[in-house]
Parts: sequence; structure tokens; C-alpha cells
Amino acid sequence: MNDITTLINKIKEKVKKYFSEDATGHSIDHLERTLNYALYLQKKEGGDIVVVAISAFIHDIHRIMGSEQHRFVSPKESLPVVETFLNDLEITDKQKQHILYAIEHHEEYSFGSEKVSVTDVESKILQDADNLDAIGAIGLARTFKFCFAHNIKEFEPNVELYRNDFNENKNDISIIHHIHNKLLRLGDYMNTNSAKKLAEEKTKLMQNFLDMYLKEYNGNF
Repeated sequence: MNDITTLINKIKEKVKKYFSEDATGHSIDHLERTLNYALYLQKKEGGDIVVVAISAFIHDIHRIMGSEQHRFVSPKESLPVVETFLNDLEITDKQKQHILYAIEHHEEYSFGSEKVSVTDVESKILQDADNLDAIGAIGLARTFKFCFAHNIKEFEPNVELYRNDFNENKNDISIIHHIHNKLLRLGDYMNTNSAKKLAEEKTKLMQNFLDMYLKEYNGNF
């Protein structure tokens, strides 16, 4: 753990500065929580701890790029910038390439279709760690922050809640639609058993919130 701490500390100030202006829920706090989830899952599931930790800590650079460019930026587009962070670290070329691969694929969702393509445990852990911080109480708070930052309305009752497909570059019409279409489904799409267990209570909380919201919205007291 000391080696991991040293690696993280070497880039921490640079990462904090890069994410200091975030207003979408992808702040340094999110990165640190994702790192903690990733390290927990790595203890349970195995894998290269260096790849797991570093990819978790710098996985959302594309979000900052998207805010700066006022468009959706894919994780793949962010890899040249990611590499500038990796160049400061004493890691092997194999680890570097593995980190880039994990980050490139960490937002692949396949609701209602085939599973995501990653097979390595490190990429699976990064996906799970990121998704664990997207759900539960903090996940809901981050969702409201993200949607308000992108001028997404709270609720649109005239649009059917459910949609089968999901991809990150197409926003839901409202916060409630996003909770229903993405967040409630993430628990079923966790890669690891350890993450699935952590997701259970978080999912119940979100379902209770959604049920109560719709009940109050419709005047069913």
C-alpha cells in the first residue's frame, strides 16, 4: 500500500488542480472515493494493484475536457492527456498500456444487449468502482449536480420513463429518467460479486427515493 500511496501522492496535486473547477459531480472527491472502492475490490478480486489504483484515480479526465469543450468527450479521446499524468510515474510500459485500456473502456454500458467486452479483472474493477460511486446516496447527490450543470430538468412526466438503450453521449430528458434508466440498473451490471454485494443496499435506497418522489409528485399522500 505504501508504494501505491507514493504513486498517488506523486500526481495528486496535479490531478486536484485539473479537477478543481468541476461542477458536474466528477470532482477530486469522486476520484478519491472511486480509488477507495477500487482498492477494496482489488483486495477481494485480485489484479495488478498499480493498474487498479492509478486508473481509478485519473479515469475521468475526459469529463473535464468535455466541460471545457462543451461537448461529449469519450474516454478514448482523453488518452493523450492521461498519458501526461502517467509519464510522471515509475511504472512499467505494460502497466501504462493496461491503465490506458481500462480507462478507455470504463464507460461501456450495454443495458438490454450483450455484455461489455472487457475480460481483465483490472478493467472490471475500474468499471465497478466508478459505478459504485454513481449509485446510493452520494450517487443521487452527484446526479442532481450533473444534471443541473447540464440544464437537465428535474422531471418530465409526459415522457415514458423506460428506455431500453443507454449510452453516455445521450442525456436522459430528466433527472428522474436518468435515475430510472441508468442508476437503478447499474447493480445488475456490476462485474464482480464483491461490487454486486455493495450495490444492493445502494439500489434499495434509490428505488425508495424514486418511489417516494413519484408518489409525492402525483399527489398520492
